[in-house]
Amino acid sequence: MKDWEKEFFAARLELDYGDCNAAEKIKNISRQVPWLEGWPEDRTAFWNGEAFMWQQKIDPKKRAAIAGELHFLEGGKNLDLGCGSYSYIPSVGFDISEKMLLLNENCIERIAGDLEKKLPFADGDFDSVTLIFVLDYVRNCLDLLKEIRRVLKKEGSLVVVQSLAEVNSWQRQKKVNHFTGEGWNSLFLEQGFEVEVHQKEKLVFFNCKGSKVY
Repeated sequence: MKDWEKEFFAARLELDYGDCNAAEKIKNISRQVPWLEGWPEDRTAFWNGEAFMWQQKIDPKKRAAIAGELHFLEGGKNLDLGCGSYSYIPSVGFDISEKMLLLNENCIERIAGDLEKKLPFADGDFDSVTLIFVLDYVRNCLDLLKEIRRVLKKEGSLVVVQSLAEVNSWQRQKKVNHFTGEGWNSLFLEQGFEVEVHQKEKLVFFNCKGSKVY
């Protein structure tokens, strides 16, 4: 690990523990690193920085619960949108952060892109799509759900996982949606999905299916 990476990692930990001066330290470091330029205001730079921390963010029990819930998707072609540095099943990984993608060992293919734009995939290309802790950060949720319907095969599955617990204040600054579980459920139903909802380990799982509509 390079010296500036050690400094970044140490300052990022300090930030999580409430040290306000740590943000200024990271800004100084970011001016020297092209893929951190504009941190934290720039979305891509922000999530590139989070790549250093992401492996430690999710409790192992929650990870095991999510892996168990997604097991039925294995064997098909899955698109993991906003995958970050960890996919729960082998997937085509799609994320705004190239640094996150580089750390993701469960990607069969890595594609950097923006969820606020049209997805760069053909119609009906995937058996399933997963969105794990992602939708709170997507401004154009309706457009994204329409794109998901487009790239899913007929009767394909969309699995969405949301946390019942609030994320830390640092990541919360990037949230643009504050729907409840019922709010998300209504949104999926409005887009023509049939939805099954259940909870486990303070997580909400939305298993969505729907016939193809273009």
